[in-house]
Amino acid sequence: MEGKVEQLERKIYDLDTKVTEMHQLLTQAKGARWMLMLMIAVGGFIAGKIVPIVQYLSGR
Repeated sequence: MEGKVEQLERKIYDLDTKVTEMHQLLTQAKGARWMLMLMIAVGGFIAGKIVPIVQYLSGR
């Protein structure tokens, strides 16, 4: 009986470790998602401003 309790405690500790690691990964992914959205927005803004300048310079 005592061996089973120790085994269950070890399993619970392992599960806690895995859940903590998953939480950290999800938190990092959330930050990366916001950074990607910001980069896309800045890229779109720059592309929108460059096109008229290039057309003006090419004489069209």
